[in-house]
Amino acid sequence: MTEILKTIELIEDKRQEKKIRYKLLDVVVIVLFAKLANADDWQEIEIFAKSNKDFLKQYIGLENGIPSHDTMQRVMGSIAPEYIQGVYKKWNELVNSREGEALKKIICIDGKTMRGNKSKEQKANHIVSAFKTGVPLFSLWVMAES
Repeated sequence: MTEILKTIELIEDKRQEKKIRYKLLDVVVIVLFAKLANADDWQEIEIFAKSNKDFLKQYIGLENGIPSHDTMQRVMGSIAPEYIQGVYKKWNELVNSREGEALKKIICIDGKTMRGNKSKEQKANHIVSAFKTGVPLFSLWVMAES
């Protein structure tokens, strides 16, 4: 992870120094982690950051708290795409390294409601499945959504 943080620190910050409230490192790390957690837009990135503040503090300072979604969008818009591509390249290298093996051990849980099997006497069936690196571990029929 330190390699990724070092790569982020190499990003040129084009903002006016006197107007900087949030470190570029803080904003980029928040956006990177939020995107990896499937945040789709700037509001979701802000929500992710606010709800995972303690986790983020393991990697970044957050001296001035969590920036707004507008601030993150503005800051990220000022970064040249080549820098962001470099950060994602480092991330891919990390995932494919020995250190990344721990990330690959994450188990994903997914639930689905089966369509077309509901009747007057019976509610629709629900299935919960677990996956590890894309390989199904098990599927389980459950009585109700939870």
